[in-house]
Amino acid sequence: MSYSVLIAGEIAAKNIDSLNKFGKAAVAVENGHVVALGNKSTTKGENDVYNVNVPATATLASDIFYMVNEPVNVLVNGKYSGLTDDPREFNIPAGKKFTMYKPMAGVDEIVITADGLAGTKGANTYVVPANGTTKLTWADDASNVSLAYKYVSDTYVSIGNERVTAYRFICVKA
Repeated sequence: MSYSVLIAGEIAAKNIDSLNKFGKAAVAVENGHVVALGNKSTTKGENDVYNVNVPATATLASDIFYMVNEPVNVLVNGKYSGLTDDPREFNIPAGKKFTMYKPMAGVDEIVITADGLAGTKGANTYVVPANGTTKLTWADDASNVSLAYKYVSDTYVSIGNERVTAYRFICVKA
């Protein structure tokens, strides 16, 4: 299985600590996925962790969304993860703490591999949160959501000797 690769090249969260938080989801997530911010965890030792939710139709226009951006070389179940040269083999299991950041409109530019997106590109020019998935989903309209990235260009990510299809986006709603 191939997981998504996120290159968060030009994001405000690199320089503003308050845009970075820790999250915990009831489902497995990957870098580049979006989650709806929930309440702070009440679990002992998790004072700085937010419970996050999978986007849902009823709240797509009102939820505060964060993007998963966990460093690949971390301990998972007592073993190092990311020791392969292929970051597509990395995901975050359900219930595990991860880092995430608040996207900023007009500032953040990212690259996501095609495996990290849902739907079909076709003539669509946006990726937005969608019901029941943490993957950003291709869309032709971004008026009914609180987070949207506008397509900028096709690109690729080099992984080993392979060129993996990817897309460049700029955040236009957050």
